[in-house]
Amino acid sequence: MKTIAIANPAGGVGKTTLAHAIAVAASEFGKKTLLIDLDPASSLTFRLGFENPRLTITDYLTGTKIGAENLTTTSERFDFIAADSRLTTNLDEGALASLLESLPKSYDLIVLDIAPSLTQSLKLALTVADHIFAPIGASLHSLRGLLQLRALTQIQVTAVATGEVDIAAAPVLDVSLSTSSEMDGLTQQTFSILTAAKDGEVAESYRSATYSILEILGLE
Repeated sequence: MKTIAIANPAGGVGKTTLAHAIAVAASEFGKKTLLIDLDPASSLTFRLGFENPRLTITDYLTGTKIGAENLTTTSERFDFIAADSRLTTNLDEGALASLLESLPKSYDLIVLDIAPSLTQSLKLALTVADHIFAPIGASLHSLRGLLQLRALTQIQVTAVATGEVDIAAAPVLDVSLSTSSEMDGLTQQTFSILTAAKDGEVAESYRSATYSILEILGLE
């Protein structure tokens, strides 16, 4: 099992979109995948249509036992654990590692969607992540977030660029993500671009990026 964090302290860089797409594409490639929302803003939870769930990641991190019935299998074939605003409270730093060890199902890949800040969410992820993938664009804002992330941890951080980004701070994933107006409408949908426009250029770019990520992790 490999665990990856999708993180960038800068907001608005496509972090949640990337985490969702990786979960879908990895499932398409036959990998048993669990996507966990670790953002107290719960943007991914809302996007997937699971707002106000009975149990969330916070419950499991504070002692509630997780059973197979608590793992929601989405229509896009990955399992999901929702978030809530209580993730802003202080949590035991070993809680996430303990949770992943006690999961009632086995997975090839666990994807963590991290809050766009240097807070509790990221601290938890750094205790379990095998690799961090940081979405970036051409803005100095996103590049600054990448540099902050790399200065914070010894875990390998690989940038995932949208479009052509000139960056000297390697490594950068060998596949760039495409974007189009199709992406704008996804905020009103519960499924990813890989489902909404599965044969489109944007979907193919996320699919190719995911395959490269699986290669890096030794899961191809």
